[in-house]
Amino acid sequence: MRVVVAYSINDVAGAGAANRLVELLRCRDTVLEGIPRVCIGSLAGREFYVTGFYEDVLHFDFLERAVEADYYIVVSRHSAVSGIKSLTVHHTGNPTPRAEYGGRPLELSVANPPIALAILRALRELAREKPLEGISVTYEVTHHGPTGLSKPLTFAEIGSTPAEWSNAVLQEVLARAVYTALLGGGSSCIPSVGIGGGHYAQQFTERSFNYGECYGHILSRHAVKELRENLDLFRFIVEQAVRRESTEVRRVVLEGKNPSYVRQVVVEVSREYGIEVVE
Repeated sequence: MRVVVAYSINDVAGAGAANRLVELLRCRDTVLEGIPRVCIGSLAGREFYVTGFYEDVLHFDFLERAVEADYYIVVSRHSAVSGIKSLTVHHTGNPTPRAEYGGRPLELSVANPPIALAILRALRELAREKPLEGISVTYEVTHHGPTGLSKPLTFAEIGSTPAEWSNAVLQEVLARAVYTALLGGGSSCIPSVGIGGGHYAQQFTERSFNYGECYGHILSRHAVKELRENLDLFRFIVEQAVRRESTEVRRVVLEGKNPSYVRQVVVEVSREYGIEVVE
């Protein structure tokens, strides 16, 4: 098995975490055509590539053409106008007709729920160990590119201002969380899709720790609202969220009060795929 951890050389958060991960993996620098930096190592019987590119992570749709892998993890910065200090994990995709930040509209990437939860668990443990005051450890909802990979892709990020991106302690924590997840190969869990809630998916985060659910795609209430005028499109996105996962989805979780059309579509899709619905 080969796993690729990718980052942008021009991203201080991703590059800092990647440099620390290189030390943890004790990998060796090598040369591959078209890739500015490649470091190859092995861990627990798996081959690992840590690869740096000049492009911004939002436009990493070329990853599979650059280097093949069974799955990909991208370490990067997370930006937010709110300035919330955070360590986040999420999957990528554009669940609406808009694609302002990379990828294609109405397309979701292939999610990797067990690896995402393994990273999230490690982030929480390490954040408490330090301890890191005022840092939120959470899933984010599905958003931004890239969307075009055929193999699973997970983002692990430091947010959300330059002060956090360049913080060596946060870079260390992110690197160690990814290392821990790679060492374990993922978490034993109930692969789930989340629907509802805000951008920082705190309820789904807590459910993952309390009920053993691991989330692939999470569709925010804002994304759902944008699709309310076209139920065929909404169904199309829900079906993608269910299908484009590394492991078979067993549960769809609805957060909060949802319009009747949301429950109707979710129940119909869940019946079709034999999936439990939890409200």
